[in-house]
Amino acid sequence: MQVGDLVKFPYVNGHTKDINNRHAVYLGEAFIVRDDGVVVENHKILLQGDTQPTTIDKGLLRWLAVIR
Repeated sequence: MQVGDLVKFPYVNGHTKDINNRHAVYLGEAFIVRDDGVVVENHKILLQGDTQPTTIDKGLLRWLAVIR
């Protein structure tokens, strides 16, 4: 997956109702460095219809499907 790719989330589960069955543009990695020095790997997407990017956990990447 590359920055700028159009992606789609399938139905993941009931806890992810904001992203289920939605298209998005992948914006890339968004690392967070905590005060204790731990680096948390997150990613940013822009969901269709939203004006602000959404930060997702790296665990959700396995659900993303690139639309070609």
